[in-house]
Amino acid sequence: MKFIADKKTLLSLILPAATAASNKSTLPALEGLLFSLKGGDLTVCGYDLEKGVRTSGSVVPGNDGSVIINAQKITSIIKNLPECDICVESDERNMVRISGGMSEFTIHGVTPEAFPNLPSLGGENSFNISRSLMKDIINSTVFAVAQSEARPILTGELFMIENRTLTVVALDNFRLALRIEKNCVFDNDNKFSFVVPGKALSDLARLLDDSEEPLTVEFTAKYIIFKIGEMIFFSRLLEGEYLDYKRALPNNNKIFAAVKRSEFIESAERASLLVDEKLRTPLRCRFEDGNLNISCSTQYGSVNDNLKISKQGDDIEIGFNNRYLLDALRACKDEKLMVSMSTPLMSMIVEPEKKDPNSSYTYLVLPVKLKD
Repeated sequence: MKFIADKKTLLSLILPAATAASNKSTLPALEGLLFSLKGGDLTVCGYDLEKGVRTSGSVVPGNDGSVIINAQKITSIIKNLPECDICVESDERNMVRISGGMSEFTIHGVTPEAFPNLPSLGGENSFNISRSLMKDIINSTVFAVAQSEARPILTGELFMIENRTLTVVALDNFRLALRIEKNCVFDNDNKFSFVVPGKALSDLARLLDDSEEPLTVEFTAKYIIFKIGEMIFFSRLLEGEYLDYKRALPNNNKIFAAVKRSEFIESAERASLLVDEKLRTPLRCRFEDGNLNISCSTQYGSVNDNLKISKQGDDIEIGFNNRYLLDALRACKDEKLMVSMSTPLMSMIVEPEKKDPNSSYTYLVLPVKLKD
């Protein structure tokens, strides 16, 4: 295999694919990228058996062929070469020579036959959605995905589509994120649902831009495929029954407080400065009259912080894990929020004060039992 390409073109093909290469594997092929040249078309693919990225682009062709090159090595080499035309060529022993400017590298490649077989990158069902909207949906929900493998299905996000409405849910044992977008799905009026691994979604969000260009989503029984122009991102779907998230949402809250998002975040961040992470000291939040007092007392000392609110209902003192509370607040898009509660042991709901009928989000945070 032999081709010539400029640095910018090479990086645009290598960097996305490298996100799917395995960092630690006993199989060198999984830590590598498969380069395949046919005519002037170069494809670069990374695949860790769970998720993969395949990019395609035009280069100046030399000899057709393919080889696996270690993802970290090739990325570092291309990044550190000067802005110039770069020649990449491999021989029958899979030795790869990379030259550009006054520099030349020779590294050991791997036979292309060692690369795992890719799933079919075409789905039985498909729909289109704006790239910027998908990126925003992922970034506003993925923080609530479970990190523990105790219940594997919760390490993913539930996507439900019906009547061109997309509902996305992420939850673990301590919080829930719900996003509903109406009239955002195009080219499909069917009803379906699937669960996508949270780690794959985080990687996808980094590959999406903020344009209104369409993202084509295709899926089979086992895989989901996202087509972003000439780039294809694919992931294995999680199997199993997702939890009934509606049962977790309280519907009898009687205490409502209107708060400013920025002030709530700043106050919680200041109170978090004295949190003992090992003991997971909770933040005490006391809602009374027109004031929210956030306090924390640990081995390091104590802190009291206050902000103005507008409250309806009884006074309440409720405790929260500072990280879970801040994750929910930071994910909100509106400055004016409405938080609702019922008792110190029931979940708090965080929503925008003024609801948009076409685009909504709801965050639920479980409280921590406070000690007197």
